Formats: sequence, C-alpha cells, structure tokens
Amino acid sequence: MRRLLATAALLAGLGHAALAADSIKVGVVGPFTGPSARIGQDIQNGTKMAIEDARAAGELPVTIDGKKSDISLVWIDDESSPEKAVKAYRNAVSREGIQLLLNGWHGSVGLALIDLAAADGIISYGNLAAPEDISEKITENKYTNWFKGWPAPKSMSGLYVDAAEDLIAKGKWTPPTRKAAVVVEDSDWGRTWGEAIVTGLKAKGWEVVAQDVARNNELEFNALLTRYKASGVSLTAFTLNAPASAAAFVKQFNSAGIKGLLFADGLGWASNWHELTGDAANYALSMDSPRSITPEEKEWSARYEKTFGAAPSPAAAGHAYDYTRALIKGLAASGSLDQQKLAAALLATEHKGVWQFYAFATQPGDGAISAYEVKTGPFMKGFSFPMVQYYGDKAPVVWPFDYAEAEFQAPK
Repeated sequence: MRRLLATAALLAGLGHAALAADSIKVGVVGPFTGPSARIGQDIQNGTKMAIEDARAAGELPVTIDGKKSDISLVWIDDESSPEKAVKAYRNAVSREGIQLLLNGWHGSVGLALIDLAAADGIISYGNLAAPEDISEKITENKYTNWFKGWPAPKSMSGLYVDAAEDLIAKGKWTPPTRKAAVVVEDSDWGRTWGEAIVTGLKAKGWEVVAQDVARNNELEFNALLTRYKASGVSLTAFTLNAPASAAAFVKQFNSAGIKGLLFADGLGWASNWHELTGDAANYALSMDSPRSITPEEKEWSARYEKTFGAAPSPAAAGHAYDYTRALIKGLAASGSLDQQKLAAALLATEHKGVWQFYAFATQPGDGAISAYEVKTGPFMKGFSFPMVQYYGDKAPVVWPFDYAEAEFQAPK
C-alpha cells in the first residue's frame, strides 16, 4: 500500500509538472470587485477576448523552451485597494504559481506592486497605472520587469500642443494672440500635466501668462477667468478630475466671453457632460479618452458588445485586449520565460493593436519619461487619444484630420 501511495504521489507530481510546463500562468490584475468592478469586468472581458482571438489566429499555443505552451489566466482582484492588491498578489504567487503579471488599472495599486514584482523576478506587462512615481521607480531602481502601459500625464498633455499647432498650420484656426493660460487640479497628475503643456507651448512660441492650481472640487473660477480675459489669452487649458469642477470651469469660461480655444481635459471622463454643462461646452476640445473611430475599432466594439452584452470601455477593455495580444507576440519572439530574455523580447516588440500602436521606450526621453514606459506619438504611431470637439450634445472627433468625424469649428 505504501508503494502504491508513493507511486500515486510521484505520478501526481509529474502530472502537475507537466501541466506547469504546458501552461503559462499569467496573473491578470484588476478591480474585479469593489467600487470599480465595472472597470474590472471590462479588463477581464478584454483579456479573455484576446486569448480566444489569439487561439483562433494560431498565435496560441506558443513555443517556450521547445514545448507548446498555452496560457492559463489567474485573476488577481485588487478591489481598488493597494493593501488588498498586495494580499491577492502574494496569494497568486505562493498558491497559484503565477509566472507573469498582465494589465492592471489603479495608480495606487501599481505603486504597491512594482517593488514586489521586481523582488520576485516577475515581469508585469501593460499595467495601466499612470503616475510619474512609477516611472521614477523604474529609472531609480533600474527595473527591467515593469512595462508601464499608460504614459505619465506629462507625456500625454503635450499632444494638445501638437493639435493646436496643426489647426493653425492647416488654416483652421488663427489665434488673435499667442498668449495662453493653464489651470490644473492640485494633484500629482495636475502638476505634471500642467508642466508639460506649459513647456510645449513655450517651445512653440506661446507666452504662458498664467499658471494656476485649483483646489480639488473647486467650483469658483470667475476671478481667474476675468484675469485671463484682461491678459488677452487666446488659449486656455485645464485638467480637472471632478466632473463638477470641469463643468463649472466650462460654464464660467463661456460666461466670461473669452475669445479663444478651451482645452477641457477631463470633461470627457463624465458621460453626462452635456447634462452638467449644457451648450456652454460648445467649441471646447479634449483628448482625454480613447474613441471608436477606425473601422477596426468599430468592428471590435460591436463584437465585444455582442459577446458580453454591454458596450466596452476602450480605455479598460480595449487596452487590456491589445496588451494581451502584444504579450503573446513577445512570448513567441522570446521562446523563453527567462526574465532577461523575455524582457528583452518585450522591449523590442512593437504591436499595432486595435486602439493604439504600442512600443516601449529604451531610455527616458524616447517618447516617454522613463525606459519601459509605452511611448506617446501621433495617432497609430504611438500612444495617444484623438481630439473631440463638444457641440450640442455631441463630441465628434476633429483631430487627427484623417480620422475626423466632423469639421473643427473655430470658436466665435
């Protein structure tokens, strides 16, 4: 009986080893329960859709160390809490034996996991945590395992300047002056966003006559706007996270009668923006979210909705899908789970996804503020969002021009 039990145990062990060899365990991070569970569901659905599409396309299984290997997903529920994320991650490592991390959403969770993953020698790919603190950790600690899937705020805000200069170059807008004012929320996001857009504007010959920081949830901007009007600004830009703050600024900007463009970063994060602003948002512009504009994006969104019974969030589901497909591409190129070999292959992998063109920087300043951060760039040449213009209750894409759904309207 002892021999039989020992043999059974040995066979069980061999079976487990064979399973491990033939299946790569990938831990997918997201808020699958808790206050952001809808986002988590999008991440989950986008990841699963990518796995099925990869299998259908013959991309899975991949060959790792000479053996065909599929992917087994392990869901790491962060519950929108750094503390719970750490516990779930440690459980996934010790009990589930995950070999890679994929996707993720919250900045606070990313900051809680980055050092742990580095200590464990686990590659994290496509995490959407944006804070610059993560970029700084990558640089300071020379991390080669954390592939930051969302650029730091300062990398994104400069795209507004590119859009403005393109509008001028194409004769679609002639600013009365080259004076600008910038308002940001009192947060790391706001300050870094503001620093970048100010730097970009000055580099293009704009005079930035005002840089102001607003309290979170600030609702009173009339004094600032009176000052801006007196200064003769032709371009006003803000980033405000709270919907009520963004709406208040838009309405007071309209009432102030300032003649010029308004970049309203964050207005698009509220689906009920028109209910909050009414027609005061007319002519305002933002590029704060992905939009379904290409035939491929529209087809993907329709297929997602048919499959899961709900429209997708491109930011969550779309990016999760793209990063999953890109990870599989990098695994195939590497042919190994060795951290150094796989990290090198992923760093060299460029991927034209449904929603973005993905390539990771090899050094700071290469379209990103750190190495291993996804690079920004023009639409489908880097990570970027199209610009929409609000008018009535619509927000059609007006830039880049090749994908415009409506003509840009210069403010009157």
